Amino acid sequence: MRKAYRFYKLAILALVVIGIQSCHKKNGIDNDSVIKKPYGLYISDDQGALWNTNTGDSLKLIFPPDGYADRSIITSGNNVLFVKSNTHLSLNDGVNFNPTDSSITKRGFWQSIMLDVPSHNRVYLAAEGFSNHKPVNGIVYSEDNGKTWIIDTMVYNDTLRIRATTSLTQMQNGTLFAHSYIDGYLYIRVSKNADWMRIRPVGLPSGTNYFYLSHMGNTLLLTDYTGAQGVWHSEDSGQIWKKYGGSLPQVPLYATYAPYDQDLFVGTKGYGVYRLVNGSFVPANNGLANNCSVRAIVGKDDVYKNDVTKHYYYLATSNGLYRSEDNGQNWIQTIPGSFTTLY
Repeated sequence: MRKAYRFYKLAILALVVIGIQSCHKKNGIDNDSVIKKPYGLYISDDQGALWNTNTGDSLKLIFPPDGYADRSIITSGNNVLFVKSNTHLSLNDGVNFNPTDSSITKRGFWQSIMLDVPSHNRVYLAAEGFSNHKPVNGIVYSEDNGKTWIIDTMVYNDTLRIRATTSLTQMQNGTLFAHSYIDGYLYIRVSKNADWMRIRPVGLPSGTNYFYLSHMGNTLLLTDYTGAQGVWHSEDSGQIWKKYGGSLPQVPLYATYAPYDQDLFVGTKGYGVYRLVNGSFVPANNGLANNCSVRAIVGKDDVYKNDVTKHYYYLATSNGLYRSEDNGQNWIQTIPGSFTTLY
């Protein structure tokens, strides 16, 4: 009886060991729980090539280098769009790209000159000049994922008509904003069919600073691309503005972005990336190469079959593609190179 009992215990132990080995876990996620929604990351280099990755450590060439770096990349529906001098569209996962709009502003150097807004079923472009041989009133949009474009004429007062815009953003609550550093005007649209209305900001510095829009949650942000005036924030939809504190260097600030609306980062020329901590910006360069320029920032995630979600932060830099798996505390280079734009 005792021998049979010992044999039973050994059999159970063997089954447990086999079970543990067959249920090997990585990052707390069962290998059997496969990814049901992988991320798609688009990245451009300084020679104008466009690449795609689902893993962050291997690239597939989408568009060959042409000597002109992308200024902005988005996806809308199943389509891919990028901006160089004009806006280009692919309807077949990057197999072919063709020009789709020529009115995109030539005076914006940041991702937010183009914005996909699924809640409006529109892609918006910060525009000036002409579209389809007609004068543009500062904004154009597409309701077919970038194929055709409509001049946005819905403005509350014709005397306040939008002349030109240079950046766009949509806050977490759905409110849409447009800004022009050319004349310093800020515009708000509260819903898809609402008129654009001009806001008269209080507190912003005057002058010809190259401000561009971004946001974190429902906080609206304006960043001075030159770095001279840093980053400003408004908690009341653009009415009152204050400057963030901290030690941001007075060099070009290439990108301001808050992945998942929870951590705010600023990418700089030659000084790496800075993170907002208790209202002030501090360096967050653990793992980055020295004298690194951070040109774009984005958040991506894998959703597993068991509904576990894993978040990643990515940086496009002069020294390669970097990834963080701990909300920007540490960075690891995944691909060497000189990259300019991310989406």
